[in-house]
Amino acid sequence: MSINKDNKGFTILEVIVSLVIVAIAITVFIQLLGNSTMIRTKVNDYDERIDVAITKTEQAFLGLLTTNNAQSKDKNSWQGTDEERGIDWHIEEEKDADIKGNNKNVYFYTVAVDGIEISSVSIK
Repeated sequence: MSINKDNKGFTILEVIVSLVIVAIAITVFIQLLGNSTMIRTKVNDYDERIDVAITKTEQAFLGLLTTNNAQSKDKNSWQGTDEERGIDWHIEEEKDADIKGNNKNVYFYTVAVDGIEISSVSIK
């Protein structure tokens, strides 16, 4: 048997090594794709909570909130659950008696939506 030294093909070892490298690259790509999906899900969830907080703040500014209202001297609070999304929310409205101008009152709003808090100011 003679061995032809002019053979220019790949050895079995070279083929196996290249397949292992390709398999590792595909595995890394799939893991990155999975992490991207998980992060996108968290961002969408956070975005929904922000949307509820903004909506409830606007409703409080416009005086449209009437459910689950608790009142004290200079403080009102509302709480509930967004039925479509299942997100709990709580709003506190506090009148600042020290700041007045042009017969208008200043109100501070704190909106809490499942761990996210937003503070706002309104002049009425």
